[in-house]
Amino acid sequence: MSLFTAGEWQQYQRHVQLNEVGVTGQLRLKHAKVVIVGAGGLGCPVAMYLGAAGVGHITIVDGDCISQTNLHRQVLFSFADIGKSKARVVAKRLNDNNPFITVLGVKEPLVAANMHRLVNKADIVLDCTDNFAARMLINDHCLVQAIPWIYASVLGTNGQMALFTPDGPCFRCVFPEIPVDVPDCNAAGVLSTLPGTLGLLQANSCLQYLISEQCEIAGKLFLFSGSTNQLRTINLSKNTQCVCAQPTAKSPVGVRVRATPAKLKESEQANIDSTAACHQNIKLTPQTFVNLLLGHKTPFLLDVRSEQEHRGFNIGGVCISLSEDLLQQVTAECTDRTAAIFVYCQSGKRSDQAVGLLSEAGYSELYSLEGGLSALLEERQLTKILSEFLASRA
Repeated sequence: MSLFTAGEWQQYQRHVQLNEVGVTGQLRLKHAKVVIVGAGGLGCPVAMYLGAAGVGHITIVDGDCISQTNLHRQVLFSFADIGKSKARVVAKRLNDNNPFITVLGVKEPLVAANMHRLVNKADIVLDCTDNFAARMLINDHCLVQAIPWIYASVLGTNGQMALFTPDGPCFRCVFPEIPVDVPDCNAAGVLSTLPGTLGLLQANSCLQYLISEQCEIAGKLFLFSGSTNQLRTINLSKNTQCVCAQPTAKSPVGVRVRATPAKLKESEQANIDSTAACHQNIKLTPQTFVNLLLGHKTPFLLDVRSEQEHRGFNIGGVCISLSEDLLQQVTAECTDRTAAIFVYCQSGKRSDQAVGLLSEAGYSELYSLEGGLSALLEERQLTKILSEFLASRA
């Protein structure tokens, strides 16, 4: 049983190929629940990239409608969207790009009355608002519920960002009180690229936190200058007088302990631990490969990717990676050297090598899937036919 559908596997392939992400990291993203507060200059790039990356459940909270003054920096909107709900338009854009995720657009401002309903099940919250009152509200609620959150703000040509986690310094450690007379973008203006830059930093920080058990971004304030492209980092520390340092009933101490975000179920984690490689010789196009496979009464289907990749997505068959003793294991599974062996991997390179090795060992009828799963999955009707065939034989 694959951990991802064929569509998901295609959509996230460039992620899964990264050692820093892999099947484990992509599963964490798939199971993650993220709340984005604000669908403006920051919220647009944050939502766009988190949705494309495969974050499985995204809630976008914004009570505003699109105006023409938004268009120079809020890149998910078009002129035709003026007057529509920001949250709902963003939700539709995300699903248009990635139909494998769940996106909810909430046309409400985030206030104390709806915080519990909208935020409490989140693995992480992203503040994409433009006012300190909302940030204080998010900070105080996330403190009590032990939810990490990412702050960002932009003004003129400068911006800043920070990831606050339950065990580190909080927003009030940096800003004990709401500053007065601080203008927003409506009053002071903002360079169009600046929200995109800070939004990307937020999105990247969110992905790093969700994917990795070790996040080096937390507890730091990042200051960006749009005039010089310089990024400075300030290490934050807890203010001993701050509410986050006081073990009261209203502090996160003893209230709620969250594991690393988007933790996988034990059964899923057990499904994805191993390594791999593969090889080929007689190349068949996806169409010919499937036709021959369906025409054989007793074909031996061999996946020469890693066990981790096989668990992530496969079209059936036995998984024996090149990093293991391929010949010995294939011989144990298929003693008949005249049997038809159909070999596949992700791109066709490893299956080429495998076919070469098996040919040298005396196997005579060997077929390699040219272009691998990447090519096969581009042929959706072909993939459907193959899936139905394999299901009928299961």
